[in-house]
Amino acid sequence: MSLTESVLFEQLDQSVQLLQEDAGFSYLEALIESGENLLENGDVLVKDGIPSPTVVKQLETIYKQIDLNAYTSEDVRKALQLLFIKGMRADYIQPNHQMTPDSIASFIAYLIEIIAQPATEKILSIADLTLGTGNLLFTIYHFLTSGKRQVTMTGIENDELLISLASMSSALQQLDMTLYHQDSLQNLLLEPVDVMVGDLPIGYYPVDQNAARFKTAREEGHSYVHHLMLEQGLHYLRPGGFGFYIVPSNLFDSVEGKQLLTYIQSVGHFQGFIQLPKDMFKTEAARKSILIVQKQSESSTQASEVLLGTAPSFNDPTQMKEFLGESNIWKNDHII
Repeated sequence: MSLTESVLFEQLDQSVQLLQEDAGFSYLEALIESGENLLENGDVLVKDGIPSPTVVKQLETIYKQIDLNAYTSEDVRKALQLLFIKGMRADYIQPNHQMTPDSIASFIAYLIEIIAQPATEKILSIADLTLGTGNLLFTIYHFLTSGKRQVTMTGIENDELLISLASMSSALQQLDMTLYHQDSLQNLLLEPVDVMVGDLPIGYYPVDQNAARFKTAREEGHSYVHHLMLEQGLHYLRPGGFGFYIVPSNLFDSVEGKQLLTYIQSVGHFQGFIQLPKDMFKTEAARKSILIVQKQSESSTQASEVLLGTAPSFNDPTQMKEFLGESNIWKNDHII
């Protein structure tokens, strides 16, 4: 953590703890409240006498010390990421709601730059149907826009707490983002995008009636939510667009997994499957991979050699540079 990120983290963390103790909020609820106070130029929202006058004065003192213009957008993101991690541990957030680590998000950003960047300088549209706190999408955005490319972001999230965190985060980072609070597997008010990303939730989707609309739905019982999400993502990609998803490494091992692959190949191209480093996961069963799909278009083709392999340790920059270089060669040889 840099000094600037550390200072902002400590100031916001102090304000969160004051709200927790005085108002009885959970950590993440208090973080949202504090972030919204900061966005209101440090004016503390008081409702039914909470927070108390003493705590209001303490909070106002903290907010006066915070000048968001003194921080880069990326500094703010990193400080908030640490606050989110602390809050998720404190509030016992379920595994499917945990944040995507920076290392994986940055790796996906590199892959997008190598594989999915259009030749022209058009604005690149990116959407995440499983937004969560937004860390995956924000990390990708900062990486791609560091080269002055223009990027638009859309995020969809069904959980009220998570989308509130994402909204607060984007506002503090001064980022323009379109947010939808809804079930991502319903019909969406989303124009087709160039790139779809997602750290897909794993498990069953409970709304069988809605799942029945999807070709990847199971004939009996609940359908796999990550299978439905992949189908939904392909539906909202523009022709020739790419999807980059964090998925279980055993995604295609089951009967349903083979049916999923058949579906992908019927409307798109299965272009890559990269296993993440083994040392990132406690067990082999928990291991994740990056799935790369492309929606069919008049000019797209299935790669004659799918990009398969295992990413090197994220702590080895030399091997990572070599791996990304090989991926670039693969793209030039196999992707139109």
